[in-house]
Amino acid sequence: MKLLPAIDLIGGKIVRLTEGDFSTEEQYGDPYETLKQWEGRVPMLHLIDLEGAKAGEPKHLDVVRYAKSLGFFVQTGGGIRSEESLEAVMSTGADRVLLGTKAFTDLDFLDRAIARYGNRIAVALDAYDGKIAINGWQEATKLDDISVAQDLVSRGIDTILYTDIGSDGKLSGPNVNRMKALRQLVDVTLIASGGVTTEEDVRALRAAGIDEAVVGKALLSGKVSLDELIEWGERYA
Repeated sequence: MKLLPAIDLIGGKIVRLTEGDFSTEEQYGDPYETLKQWEGRVPMLHLIDLEGAKAGEPKHLDVVRYAKSLGFFVQTGGGIRSEESLEAVMSTGADRVLLGTKAFTDLDFLDRAIARYGNRIAVALDAYDGKIAINGWQEATKLDDISVAQDLVSRGIDTILYTDIGSDGKLSGPNVNRMKALRQLVDVTLIASGGVTTEEDVRALRAAGIDEAVVGKALLSGKVSLDELIEWGERYA
């Protein structure tokens, strides 16, 4: 299983939120300095523009470009809600681009994106109690996460990032049961996000058949070291 260290961005700084609540923002420094420290140590990054997600347009494309210049495989998203913004993010060289809100509110847009960019398009499926949230997690919907995941696969999506909002930023472990339920029903690259904190979490997700996992607050807060993350990635590859 691959592990992706996460960088979330607001105002040019690395931040973490709890359950997507912008009032809980904690800052963790400069993204350029962090990326330089990580260069050559981890191959993949999860880089999310939280400010862009809230505003409805990308705000940190310069950070994505810098990460690519250092040789990282970059998975990125946040605020991509038009053809122009999607093209702008793709032009950074990002390897995997996550669509969120637009993937659920404009299926024609999603279909066009898949047709044009193929497997560089992935979908960020963010859910609370099994229901999808949109607009930077600020708006709840009645869309069932598993039903939507199945529809995404039928449309040609082969990578889904699933974030359990109730677990995000709490350092209390991922929602393994929900990940297991998804794994049984969709044959895609499945990425877990939210609450991944310990080696036991990684082991449980691997046992559930999850392909990749995002590690955010646990790493930035020092709960997990980068060396440990690298070691886990090798151990559970």
